Amino acid sequence: MKIINEIYQILFISSIIFIIKIITNLSIKVYGRFKLKKETRFTLTNIEKLILWVSLTIFLSYIF
Repeated sequence: MKIINEIYQILFISSIIFIIKIITNLSIKVYGRFKLKKETRFTLTNIEKLILWVSLTIFLSYIF
């Protein structure tokens, strides 16, 4: 049971890192669009969308 908890904690930390990566990427795009007046577009691949949903699920299930 201890090994399962440790794996779950590793997944929780990696999901936080991935969510921070996505938010950072989005903030850079927003900065470029509004401050630098450059036409930028924030896109996610299908795999990134899937990983983001799984990360959010792990994050929320660990908290609650």
